Amino acid sequence: MLMYVVIGTVFASVFLLVLSSGLLITAKKNPRSTVIGRLSYYHITEEEKKVIPSFFNRIIASIVRIIASAAKKFSSKSVVESTRYELELAGVLDRIKINVFWTVKFLFPVGFLFIFIMLSIIFNFPLIVFMALLVLTPLSYFLPGVYLRNRIKNRKEQIRRSLPNALDMLTITIEAGMSLNLALSRVVSNIKGPLGEVFNKMLKEMDIGLSRKEAFQNLAKRTNVPDLDTFISAVNQAEILGISISKTLKTQASEMRDKRKHRAEEAGIKAPVKLVFPLIFCLLPSLMVVIIGPGLIKIYESIVGILK
Repeated sequence: MLMYVVIGTVFASVFLLVLSSGLLITAKKNPRSTVIGRLSYYHITEEEKKVIPSFFNRIIASIVRIIASAAKKFSSKSVVESTRYELELAGVLDRIKINVFWTVKFLFPVGFLFIFIMLSIIFNFPLIVFMALLVLTPLSYFLPGVYLRNRIKNRKEQIRRSLPNALDMLTITIEAGMSLNLALSRVVSNIKGPLGEVFNKMLKEMDIGLSRKEAFQNLAKRTNVPDLDTFISAVNQAEILGISISKTLKTQASEMRDKRKHRAEEAGIKAPVKLVFPLIFCLLPSLMVVIIGPGLIKIYESIVGILK
């Protein structure tokens, strides 16, 4: 009987963990994540009507909808908007929907619970290890949120680092006679990473009819980077007051390069302080063993010889 319980627990835990990780992969490959894919989704031909839906659409998507609807019942509207905004700041809202993210968060503690039950049945853990595993099971619910916040932090840092070079390129192209929109499109084609992605999305918004000011405001909301907000407000003020945009961009690029230099100097000053604890807890114990160890062995042998 115990063997059947172990086999069932192993199967359930592996299935849930594979399902939670597979949801993210399938969401990235979903053709509806792009504008062309969304338009083609609503254009259904006669041949496509006869096609049987895939396993993902029939089973996995149904499970995701059930879990997400149950989570929405216990979540306020502010929590839903906060999750959507965090996914947008992380740059994954087009690939990972709120339903998928909440389903993954729900499956994490369930999967850890099954693994905990399995390990408890197979191994005879001490009480301390048992309590630690019991505490880690509900805490696993917050792991997707930690990953998302870490991704947001890294994305903001990448945008902040790429912005001075992008402003230099904007200044050069505008001084060469291009308009701001054409200069932005040239930057998009040459600057890779999150900054190029957000600029590209801003240009698409202007192509569908939004004004430049509204597109810049949406850009500021999607990134929440102070340096980029400063650049956007400077460009808007230059357009309102009739100031040369190239001079404004040149000034902004110089200021942001100085900020990047100051941040590097600040990180260099903080480095020795951060190295104190690794030195104390990792390097010094091993160094003491290497230096004092042979002497302690000699003292021990001398004491044993005297006692004999």
